[in-house]
Amino acid sequence: MSDDAPDADADPDSIDTDADSDLDPVERESELRALEAAVGDQLADAEGLLLCTDFDGTLTGIVADPDAPEMRPGNRESLRSLAGREDVAVAVVSGRALDDLRSRVDLDGVSYAGNHGLELAHDGETTVHPVAERQASEIRAVCEAVEDRVGDVEGCLIENKGVTATVHHRQADFNAVPEIRAAVEEVVEEIAPDRIHVSTGKAVVELAPAVPWDKGRAVSLFREDVPETWTTMYLGDDTTDEDAFHAIAPTGVSIHVGDEETAAVHRTPDPDTVERFLRWLAEDGVGRLGSADR
Repeated sequence: MSDDAPDADADPDSIDTDADSDLDPVERESELRALEAAVGDQLADAEGLLLCTDFDGTLTGIVADPDAPEMRPGNRESLRSLAGREDVAVAVVSGRALDDLRSRVDLDGVSYAGNHGLELAHDGETTVHPVAERQASEIRAVCEAVEDRVGDVEGCLIENKGVTATVHHRQADFNAVPEIRAAVEEVVEEIAPDRIHVSTGKAVVELAPAVPWDKGRAVSLFREDVPETWTTMYLGDDTTDEDAFHAIAPTGVSIHVGDEETAAVHRTPDPDTVERFLRWLAEDGVGRLGSADR
């Protein structure tokens, strides 16, 4: 577990709400060691690793203010170390806009998928899904209409991310959430019923172009550029990460962060254990690559 505790005088919007799970420290340690052992066995059968990870709730905690999350320094160092190896490729996959994601991660030699994969920065090129780019005006119109209807609800925040949008309600009163969600669905039905898809996540409502694209497809694109003898690992905590878990099954290393129902094979309780796991992966885990043939 991290030794860092929230400052009593810190801004509550910047404090990780998922920093600790309810597990007993001994049980947490035992589960982490079991995860390392299981992943180590899978790495032994591969010649290289494509490591893909979500951002919010995985490399950071989930916080009340969506502008507040910062990647934990230990995670940045682990990813930098991993990305510097010839037998490892690293990608960060997020619902955040690409520019926002890149500025928060701030690492060279890493691929990025923003807006759930609709924006990609990979191999020195940046691409945007053409349909999503064309529908940006409708996303903007929906955001404006939702703002008119529920923008004055305390704790409701509408975030236009260009080709997608997120309506945050983590800071809203629990009783106001149905009103917020209903307003989003009504607006989409009025403006672009067949062209914008509505989904929910952790205290958010997501708006995206109704195109067959998701985090799983982004991960599959990254997989095309690594050797077939490599394995793929994905870490994530939210419902949108389930597509990535399915995409790398059955041979990939899927790790869900949290205790929710998941398609992932492995799990770890919270961002604290993610940080420790990534440190192990960078310092010891990747040393297991290809060891089954030695």
